Amino acid sequence: MKRASSYIVSIIFTLLLIFLIISATVAGVFRFHALNTETPLAIVRSQSLAERVHVSLETTMRQQESTTGIPASLYADAIKTEKLEPIIRDTISSGFAYLRGDAASYAPSADFSELEQSIRDFFSEYAEKNKVDKDDKYNEAIRITINSAEQTILSACDVYRFGSLNDAGLIRQLRNYLPWAGAAAVTLFAAVLLFVLLLFFVNIHETEMGLYWTGSAMLIASLLVLIPTFWIQHTRWFDRFSVKTDQTFAAVTGYLYSNTHMLIVAALCGIGIAVLSYVIFVPVHQNRKHHETARRAKH
Repeated sequence: MKRASSYIVSIIFTLLLIFLIISATVAGVFRFHALNTETPLAIVRSQSLAERVHVSLETTMRQQESTTGIPASLYADAIKTEKLEPIIRDTISSGFAYLRGDAASYAPSADFSELEQSIRDFFSEYAEKNKVDKDDKYNEAIRITINSAEQTILSACDVYRFGSLNDAGLIRQLRNYLPWAGAAAVTLFAAVLLFVLLLFFVNIHETEMGLYWTGSAMLIASLLVLIPTFWIQHTRWFDRFSVKTDQTFAAVTGYLYSNTHMLIVAALCGIGIAVLSYVIFVPVHQNRKHHETARRAKH
């Protein structure tokens, strides 16, 4: 490089570009993958969440049978895997929409009409067999049983615990900031583009050097993202989390590994861009040096 000042400025801009690329990569994955509802929805099948919830509910209903007197078999149809999966998906969709600010409230819904009818039929049959009056106390017992059963199922299907987080006020706090995630990601990508252009401008007399510095920044930034994320994925680091509920553990770790995988993909794409930059830079730079040498030789 002919001018030492250009070299120093290029190093400074490259260091700043490294930081910006890392920030833009993380922000982009967070906004367009982590906050994308399709990401956790894909985990419903990959981690067999409906089957896990079914097993959990079967155990819960059997444990409650001895205290409530209501046979666990009464809930068997309502907690079938194929009926639980839509509820799980709805809680996820509602939770992420509320988290992003796309919905005014967290309000998952489920059709429990068949379960409610089964409970009413059970109580009616019990009352007729044991000569129990169908009075206010009887109706209150039905209401409590129905509410308890529905709440138990909804709670088990809320694999990301949006209900608990909402009750604690955490989601309301996050909602104040998450809507800005998209703007932050776009701003960072724009900043990356700006510094790339600045590198080309600083090296305007040797434009191919812009490719060299950009490629170097992209390579270093990508490696700084790739190395820790690959280690996390390879060592299954998130498996160390202590979560008692099986379906919640599977949902949370699956979600975290999905985002880790996306960071790895982004880093590999960055390395690919860096390699491409070098591939273009080398022949262009050699060709320019050859012409400069030839021009000097004539003089």
